Amino acid sequence: MEWYTLLLILFAGLVFLMLTGLPIAFSFLLVSLSATFFLMGPFGVRQLILGMYDQTTQFALTPIPFFMIMGEVFYQSGLVTRTLKTAALFVKRVPGRLSVITMLGGGVFSALSGSVVATTAMVGSIMAPEMTKRGYSKMLTTGTIMGSGSLAMVIPPSALAVLLGSISGISVGQILIGAIFPGIMLFLMYLIYIVVACTVRPSMAPVSDADEVENATPKQMVRALFTDLLPLAAIFLLVMGLIFMGLATPTESAAIGALGAYILTIFYRKFSLKLVFKTLVGSLRITGMILLIIASSAGFSQILSMSGASRQAVVAVMGISDSPNVVLFLMLSFVLLIGLFMEQTAVMMITLPIFMPIVLAFEIHTVWFAILYLICLQICQLTPPVGLALFAMKGVSPPEILMKDIYLGAVPFVIMNIIAILIMTAFPEIITYLPAARL
Repeated sequence: MEWYTLLLILFAGLVFLMLTGLPIAFSFLLVSLSATFFLMGPFGVRQLILGMYDQTTQFALTPIPFFMIMGEVFYQSGLVTRTLKTAALFVKRVPGRLSVITMLGGGVFSALSGSVVATTAMVGSIMAPEMTKRGYSKMLTTGTIMGSGSLAMVIPPSALAVLLGSISGISVGQILIGAIFPGIMLFLMYLIYIVVACTVRPSMAPVSDADEVENATPKQMVRALFTDLLPLAAIFLLVMGLIFMGLATPTESAAIGALGAYILTIFYRKFSLKLVFKTLVGSLRITGMILLIIASSAGFSQILSMSGASRQAVVAVMGISDSPNVVLFLMLSFVLLIGLFMEQTAVMMITLPIFMPIVLAFEIHTVWFAILYLICLQICQLTPPVGLALFAMKGVSPPEILMKDIYLGAVPFVIMNIIAILIMTAFPEIITYLPAARL
């Protein structure tokens, strides 16, 4: 059987099973077991199971439950509401003031939660009704909220970045460090767009909003800075700083971050046994799902390796072009294409086992590729028909915000992400500098 025929059959089987409503992980598992039994018989199935076990017991995966706990603590305790209120004290007379506040608060929560859907839902439930009531453009309202939520895909610590590293074999720590500058760059691009757009088109944000500034004395602002913002920033800096300086592994840093999150809930008087139970159960549920996905992905990778499909795919791509940039463009374009129709974890499980041998064969910088890949997945969160951020936004929007408004709101942020990819392709140092400078 030709390698491309095998890939087509596997892909068709996956699509069929997912269309029946079977979860992604189980769809991959069923296809992997069936294909392995067909190609190698019972011995192949035994080897497949052993390989899946080895993949899920890697030390590189241990940051996942701790990052999940950290995100769940911030989500369940409602600290994002406090962050948004504090941000409002520091944002004075700026065009599109509420949008700027939303982006600032959402960006902070994205870095702490690592979840696009959680950030979009939490920030959207708070800010969408308020911005709509104040007369903000529906496009600006929805776009700002989804844009801030989508940053969770890139800004470390990102659970999806850990998953990407585990599936691809790229260092998780290197990916997390390499994502710092791109995450900051996207965040600043979003802020600049909001201010410029509201300056050029004042109708997008009511002028009167600029006068509705919270009355706060300098003493109150300093107090809010030290009690509300700096402790949250300290968690992020602690987690990433320890990894960057080489003082702790991603696992140890994630555990410290989770502990720090619980300590903050005590500080803010949000701590309770009920909170602990809810965060542990929520993180356990998500971690179990991720481990199933990784196990299933490992099985898929073994099939491609045993059948020779990975090797033949490399040969086929090398026959198209010998330029790494052309090959990179083709791979990222394919991710964007299938990301329109498939959930992000499914995209990773299908493409990474095929792409990584190609990346290594063309000597493409693996961390550079990983971050560009993550940004493509971030774009897919904002594009119909299956963009999760779109549905999360609709779920918390006031009735007057239609799906059309949400689609239109996502367009500028999709364009900015594409521009960011082009900039990072032209200047890879934006991604590669910090991993190379790691102490």
